[in-house]
Amino acid sequence: MSEQPAGAIAVDADVSGARSAEIARAWITDRAGSTAWIDARILEDPHVFAHLIADTVRHAARAYAGTWDMPEDTALQAIVGGLTAHLREQATDLTTIQDGSLN
Repeated sequence: MSEQPAGAIAVDADVSGARSAEIARAWITDRAGSTAWIDARILEDPHVFAHLIADTVRHAARAYAGTWDMPEDTALQAIVGGLTAHLREQATDLTTIQDGSLN
């Protein structure tokens, strides 16, 4: 197994198989700025990417519930509410550091 960068999430299970592909990676720096890498070549239809994000939000709610001892539905509503507000506000500028495809 390759060495993980400092701060990477440790994954106990082998999720990489012959038909697996990483399509997104997100980092936050000192609880301030964020960096997101998206490989849009993997999922041609943006609607399918939305399905993945919805699943990710549900998994995040479960993770928050287990980590912070809160009801899963409370965590889910907080995430969805925050996501909706941030998408409506568009208060931060996006800086693209790498145009086009990843490689």
